[in-house]
Amino acid sequence: MHRKNSAGQIISHIVIIILLFLSLYPLILMLIKSVKTIDQEIHHGFALTFPFNWSNYSLAWKYVSGYILNTFLISILNTVGILLATSTMAYGFTRYDFRGKNALFMAVLALTMIPGILTLIPQFCMVKNFNMINTRLGVILPTIAGALPMGVLLLRTFFNGLPGGLFEAASLDGANSFEMFFMIAVPLSVPILATLGLTSFLGSWNDLIWPQLILRRDNLQTITIAMTSFTTNYYNTTHSYAVPMAGYVIVSAPLLILFAFTSKQFIAGLTSGAFKM
Repeated sequence: MHRKNSAGQIISHIVIIILLFLSLYPLILMLIKSVKTIDQEIHHGFALTFPFNWSNYSLAWKYVSGYILNTFLISILNTVGILLATSTMAYGFTRYDFRGKNALFMAVLALTMIPGILTLIPQFCMVKNFNMINTRLGVILPTIAGALPMGVLLLRTFFNGLPGGLFEAASLDGANSFEMFFMIAVPLSVPILATLGLTSFLGSWNDLIWPQLILRRDNLQTITIAMTSFTTNYYNTTHSYAVPMAGYVIVSAPLLILFAFTSKQFIAGLTSGAFKM
């Protein structure tokens, strides 16, 4: 039994190491390429070369700086909208009884079974009919609506686990529904709200397809759209990915900083039982 366990552990460790290498290698390669000159990139594309060409970062910053604010604004509004909409909706399903509640929740739950790509064309037609092409609302509102089913499912599961006695005591003390939501439910739900907020922010920051369909004007485009075209144009001109890779490092930095400050709450949300069905 001990030998079987040891062999299983060795195989598990080997598999984990291989998967970890496959995950980290693209990041390491991005860092290596981001400090190469064009000549180093062409002749030694995968090797570490010296001296490092740090000027790539200043060139990349001149290009990406104008798009980071657009991306940050859209991501923040998406995240705040998703948290407000999903938390209030999940709280209503948890704390109130009304006719058709279960049927309505099952309808919301059924939406999680539909791949988002299937609704892309009708969603675009709806945005176009509302004259929201080339507007930030055209990106934000459909994103919030698309996040409702899964967000409501996760938060409703979490809210159901909150002690009912707290709400009963608050009601006896004269607290209204808004006070119970903001003073009891929200503070106790910080881990899962942080988890949902972080995943929503990351999804908005990295989204490419939907902003590319809606935002046609250059001054409204997000960083993913800008970096896609910049990478293609720069490579076609120089046959090098050095400066675009520096740009990718720059636009990845805010996400790493955000995760560094929210990782504790993120892990707490994952391990708090919020994902148990």
